[in-house]
Amino acid sequence: MNKVALTLVAFMTYMVMAGLMTQIGVLISPMSNYLGISITAAASMFSLLTGGTFAGTFVAMMVYSRFPIQRILQCNYLAFLVLLILLVSFDIRLQWVVSVYLFMLGLCCGVGLAGGAVLIAKLYNEQKRASAFLATDCSFSLAGYVFPSLAIVLLAANQLWMVSYAAVGVLAIVILVACFLLSFPENAEVAETELVATVKPTNIWTPRVFIIALALCCYLTTQTTFLTWEPNYLQQVLGLDTTQAASAVGNYWGPSIFGLLIVTLLVMKVPTRPLLLTVLLMAIILSILLYTTQDPDWFLTITLALGFMTSCIFKLAISVGSQQIHSAPPILVTFLLCAATIGSTVAPALSALVVSMFGVSSAMLITVIGFVLVAILVVICLLMEKRENSIQVINE
Repeated sequence: MNKVALTLVAFMTYMVMAGLMTQIGVLISPMSNYLGISITAAASMFSLLTGGTFAGTFVAMMVYSRFPIQRILQCNYLAFLVLLILLVSFDIRLQWVVSVYLFMLGLCCGVGLAGGAVLIAKLYNEQKRASAFLATDCSFSLAGYVFPSLAIVLLAANQLWMVSYAAVGVLAIVILVACFLLSFPENAEVAETELVATVKPTNIWTPRVFIIALALCCYLTTQTTFLTWEPNYLQQVLGLDTTQAASAVGNYWGPSIFGLLIVTLLVMKVPTRPLLLTVLLMAIILSILLYTTQDPDWFLTITLALGFMTSCIFKLAISVGSQQIHSAPPILVTFLLCAATIGSTVAPALSALVVSMFGVSSAMLITVIGFVLVAILVVICLLMEKRENSIQVINE
């Protein structure tokens, strides 16, 4: 029972992160009105939230090897709740104050999510760990559907934008209570695992690794840009009202749950590389349809297909990237994840800059270009991999 409860805690750490991140597209307009700033300025502020998450991953690398997981999660989510209470309770309409809140909330999310990953690594062996990590993706997508939908309801009830963030605090409260009631595994197991992993250091710094890392960075830049500007595009270009436009975020994340589950079954029968290339081709086609259509209903329908078909790109690319080095050490996956996180970190500010110069339609064009670029990088990586394998065969 304790193991099941700890697993649920791990899943909720992912849901807290998703609860903040996936609401960005819905909250840009309300935040810009709240602070009296432009929409592009509000969008760029969310890079502080994603940047805080990125910083949190580095903080996690230091603290989880030195302190008990239980103590770290207790302090982390207590700080998270205090920040949320301050954000909601004090109506301070200063851009720099809100920026500090966003960065610190992101920092707590990064530390907490790393704790969830550590818990899963401790609780399950290698065979069951893959399924457990798939469940974290599904929980992320579930929160990505629930919290933006809840934000729409709260905004329609004339609530301030930060109230929808406060709703995520419910999950943080559950995690915090669980951290005082449950028995957590000791850190010695992680230390032993790391010691074994570092006995035979492997050089991971090859061109193929850097190319796939760049592809992951481009993918999360593309995905974050699309989800950030999709509601505003629907309002400004296709003429939907605020509630209908905001529902597009849920249209993406809802079907993604089922897409992830189906891909998990497919990878048992279909090789990862052709599957990744097929999904990328579908992503390019769907993004072109999104950019060219003038029908809002068709746009929302395509968004459903985009979420269902393409949410698996990240995990498939990570899988391909981890296979670029024989007997790759854990640091390879860590490097790939960090590279991807850079994409989600810079996307709000970068896309806001482009939108301020060329209009909101440019965000949809960035989506098309982004998927094309990811596909090109993956193809280059696979061609280099095939060439190197051929050379090895000849030499043998």
